[in-house]
Amino acid sequence: MVCELSAEAAAALVSLPTLGLDHFAQKARRLLAALVDALQEGTAQCPSATEVVEALGHGQVRCVLPDGDGDVSYIVLPGRANRLRLLAGMVLSNRPGRLLPALASCVAAAAATGAFGIFYASIWNMSDALHPARLAMISVVVTGALSGWLIFHNSLWNRSRDTDEPWRAGSDNASTVITVWLSVAMMYAVLWSLLFAVSLAVIEADYLQSQLGHPVGVLDYVHLSWLAASLGTLAGALGSNFDSDEAIREATYSRREHQRRQLADTYDD
Repeated sequence: MVCELSAEAAAALVSLPTLGLDHFAQKARRLLAALVDALQEGTAQCPSATEVVEALGHGQVRCVLPDGDGDVSYIVLPGRANRLRLLAGMVLSNRPGRLLPALASCVAAAAATGAFGIFYASIWNMSDALHPARLAMISVVVTGALSGWLIFHNSLWNRSRDTDEPWRAGSDNASTVITVWLSVAMMYAVLWSLLFAVSLAVIEADYLQSQLGHPVGVLDYVHLSWLAASLGTLAGALGSNFDSDEAIREATYSRREHQRRQLADTYDD
């Protein structure tokens, strides 16, 4: 559903996530202008489809007229492609990255564990022996593990069942998974940058060369901080236990979505 309109109340309600990611602000302005024109012209029950399509810049729209004596009509975008656009808009609405300040204990535990690994020669040798593809696989596994822990530990998974439209809960959970994973990936990138700087400052190149048994370069420090960041991220799950559940929930979702979930008790049931 893109928008809901009432000619009698001269009001329109727009669902911003349906606008997707691309040119979000421009599409919102064009759509609002088209709806205001329809309300002024008295055609709010079924605005010009051409104007709405031009405002959105894509697809086909469908106008759902009110039943019986009702006054409220709807404009919808049918099709699976538009569901994907809705999912992208939901993730944008959640604003990934706001979760990081709420994970202060998680980030602290990850940084401490990662820095601890910088000082151990066994970590140096392991990072030197691992292929970059394996290091990348480890990164995916640990970020996925921490994301899953945050979702289930903080009751972010929507367990509601809608028999009429079962895809709703799926889209809701998919947006949560993507939002949390992107936030964890940002934390991982920040952690890697920090550990890379620490490794350059702490580990002297000649000493690292004597331990690894071959000449070293910047890539050796990259691999070392890469593995240390993975170890730290995994340990971050322990630190997340000391973060506020409410702060994490509020940071994961937009304010309206957070309020809706509170009212629907989807956090606890």
